[in-house]
Amino acid sequence: MDPRAQEILGRATDIQYKYVIARMTHPTRSAAARSIGLNRSSPSNWDNLDELEEAVKLLRPDVIEAAKLALVELALDAVGALGDALGDKAYRVRAAQAILNRVGLPAQSAVDVTSGGEPIKATIYIPDNGRD
Repeated sequence: MDPRAQEILGRATDIQYKYVIARMTHPTRSAAARSIGLNRSSPSNWDNLDELEEAVKLLRPDVIEAAKLALVELALDAVGALGDALGDKAYRVRAAQAILNRVGLPAQSAVDVTSGGEPIKATIYIPDNGRD
């Protein structure tokens, strides 16, 4: 990430940080503000609005970094959705598999084991039958 953009975002409030991320994908200040639940004119009242817009300009060329920032903002909501799905019997197994996969414990994986000195491949598979 551009050091100047990092410096600006380091001083921004949480809502201003969200505004910068929203501004990456919205053509106007008011559209970005509305997308995060602010009144369309709220950013105009910020003393550091010019700096925040500078951060947007600095981040736009670095699309991958901007996408990472946006995904980080969505990550907690996604984890919450998976947690909610654990309570729904129809999605419980799929949600559990998704959670385990994200923390490095995939339900299906290839593992090398040794049998009589000969390496063989084994696959452990947990079927998704919608039951607990």
